[in-house]
This record gives sequence, structure tokens and C-alpha cells, in this order.
Amino acid sequence: MSKQHGDMKERIEQVAMELFTDQGYDKTSLREIAERLAVSKAALYYHFKSKDEILLSIIKSMRGAVDELIDWGESQSRSLESRKEFLCRLSELISNQLQPLIRFALANRTVMKSIDMGHDKEKTQSLVRRFRALVCDPDANPTDQLRAVFAMSVLFIGASPILNTMELEASSELIAKTALNTALELISTSPADR
Repeated sequence: MSKQHGDMKERIEQVAMELFTDQGYDKTSLREIAERLAVSKAALYYHFKSKDEILLSIIKSMRGAVDELIDWGESQSRSLESRKEFLCRLSELISNQLQPLIRFALANRTVMKSIDMGHDKEKTQSLVRRFRALVCDPDANPTDQLRAVFAMSVLFIGASPILNTMELEASSELIAKTALNTALELISTSPADR
């Protein structure tokens, strides 16, 4: 794939995600996406034949980034420092790449339930177990396992649009930084790591 082709594909995905989140997936047409990009529908069809194709491409890209992070984490030695670094990288991934998909998923729950994303419940559970194992020893006591789950969860909560409804006077950068610091505290205060 040429760089120009890849750049246009990324632009389509970005604009589509903005429209899907702002207007709703069902209320956004391919025509609107093309108009926002200032290209013809034919140019858009060259890259994607449907909204589902655009969404699946976005999800596949995000899943690839998540898999890459997990693979990196699993290649590291098990230590408090590697756990902290994993959370830092996860925070960065959420802030830079996953946040638009999180916002989309919350605004379009029906679509997320109905679209075939190419994975089943077992794959999702496996992914969650792999995440947890990177932040907490699988043999850790239940309290430490919960701390690990809470640490990861707070990073995702920091990316959630629910915080916008709480009238907080905090930038998205401050929210992400505070979420990361909270996550790091949760795993650092674990008795297993003292």
C-alpha cells in the first residue's frame, strides 16, 4: 500500500469516527464522510465500500496496537518496574489511539453489540487475562488482583466521556495524568511488591 493510499485511509477513518461519535453511527452516511473530506463518493468507495468496513478497519487497527503492547509486555521480565512501564504505555495508547473508539463505543452501544468484530467471548476473556497478568502476578492474592484490575480500569475511565458531564475543570491531559498516577499508586502499594 502506498503512503498516499494509507494517509487517505487514515483520514477517512478519523473523519468517520468523529461523525459516528458526534451524530451517531446510524445517522452518518458515506456521503457525509465524503463531503467532510472534500472527496467524491467514488474516491471514498475506492477505500471502503461501507460504514461497516470503515468501523471494522478502525477496530482492527486498534486491536493490532493493543496486541503489540501486550506482546511487548509479555517479553519483559516480571517486576514492579515492568508493570509500571506497561501501565504508562497503556495510558499513552489509550490517550493517543483508543480514546476515540471508547467514546464511539459508549455513544453507539447497539452498533457495537451488533457488528461482527471477528472475536468471541473466549478471545475477549483471554485478552483480559493477558492484560491482568502484565500488571499482577496470576498467583497473587485476590486483593492484589483487584488492585491490578482497578489500575487498568482507572486508565479507561480517564478516557471516558462521562467525566465531561461532571463539570470538572480539568484538561484531558490532566485527567490522563491523574488516571495514570492513580493506577501506578494502586499497583505500587500492593503488599506483594513491598
